Amino acid sequence: MQRSELRIRRATPADASFVIGLAPRFGETQPGWREPGEVAAGTARALERALATARDDEAVLVAEDGRGARAGFVYVVAGSDFFTNEPVAHISELAVARDGTGAGAALMRAAEAWALARGARYVSLHVHPRNERARAFYERLGYDLEWHRLNKRLR
Repeated sequence: MQRSELRIRRATPADASFVIGLAPRFGETQPGWREPGEVAAGTARALERALATARDDEAVLVAEDGRGARAGFVYVVAGSDFFTNEPVAHISELAVARDGTGAGAALMRAAEAWALARGARYVSLHVHPRNERARAFYERLGYDLEWHRLNKRLR
C-alpha cells in the first residue's frame, strides 16, 4: 500500500466489527495488576459505545487504503485542561491492522487536525511503559512524557 493512498474518514456503524476486532491489541501490554482480558474487554465496550452514539466531543476515525480496505482507527475525545480549563483532546485509542503502512501516523495527523478544529491547546495520550514500539512512534511524532501514572489494586 502506498502511504498516499490512505484516506481518513469518520467511522460508521459498518466499521464496528473492524474497530472492535482490534481491541485485543490493547491488552498485549496490559499492566500485571489487571485481570487477564480486562483491558481488551473494557476497550471493546468503550469503542462499542462510541460507535453507537455520535457525539460532537469525540470521534472515531478510520483509515482505509485506495481499495477501501480498513487499515486502522483512532478514537479521540475533547476535554479541558485540568490546570487551565482550556480545550484539549485525548487520544483514547489508536490501533492499526498492520504496522508499517503509515496508517498510524495518518490517523494521528487526522486526530490532531480534529483537535485543532475544536480549539484544543494540546493532544494527550497514554502508552504502557513496556510498549517501547508505541512510545518510540509517539516520540517521533513529537509527543513528550508529562506524567507517570501509578496504580494500586485494592483488595
